[in-house]
Amino acid sequence: MDILKRVMVLLTIYIMVVTLNIITFAHLYHKHSIIVDSNTIPEDIVNSEVLPLRDAIYFSGVTYLTIGYGDIVAINTLGKYLSMLQGFSGVIINSIFTGMFLYYLVKRPMNILITNNIYIRYKESTERFYLSVRVGNKGRALVNVNRVLEVFVYENSIRKRRFHLAQEYYFFERLLYWDIDLHDETNKVLLDYIKAAVFQDENILFRISVIGTDVEAGELVFLSKYYSKHNIHFIKDYVSLYKWRGHQRTEINWKDFQKTRTLDHDHAEIFRNI
Repeated sequence: MDILKRVMVLLTIYIMVVTLNIITFAHLYHKHSIIVDSNTIPEDIVNSEVLPLRDAIYFSGVTYLTIGYGDIVAINTLGKYLSMLQGFSGVIINSIFTGMFLYYLVKRPMNILITNNIYIRYKESTERFYLSVRVGNKGRALVNVNRVLEVFVYENSIRKRRFHLAQEYYFFERLLYWDIDLHDETNKVLLDYIKAAVFQDENILFRISVIGTDVEAGELVFLSKYYSKHNIHFIKDYVSLYKWRGHQRTEINWKDFQKTRTLDHDHAEIFRNI
């Protein structure tokens, strides 16, 4: 559907460009009276009847398409050079748009989603807090997916990267949840930065990046989003986007992609003390 929309937009632009070209040259042919009915040649070419605008549009159209039926012809130097110029413009315009059509048919649209906020997610099943984002894929599956988290701080008006975490995920079909355990001792530095941003109001910037390869086209797909301290929220869970019926999954409701279930204030205080 995304490809169809892009192609329809490009087709509309193409039709507008071609129409403008044909009408513009038709106006020039008619204004300067430089096209005549070939049946008047060579008897009385000087006194030949000026053809109406509809014939000028017809001649302009077949000249643009480089068809050249020969029933109407250009006279004098101006007419010949204008028809050559229009024929050349037709070749150039058609070549450009043909290449663009092929490009848009093959190119993967930007159909990877990532939550607008970064979340501190509390899982009751484990009684632990996680730094979490949800990633959605509306298009073809991705392989060799890398998820990257970076933390930046500002020192003397210079932004410096202070933390980097990357994890690989081999196959990504529709939904991907990246939950980083903040109770894990290896993530203590990350936990300190999150607390500094949430409770000490420090100007810390987080960046989440997702890089993968389209499983069919082999095209590299990249998405990156920045989060400030105002984009960090506590949640209990994400709103489910589909249900399972046996082994069959219902259609994903992408409209609810950004929706979450909030966490009570008491758990935020618990997080402060971990």
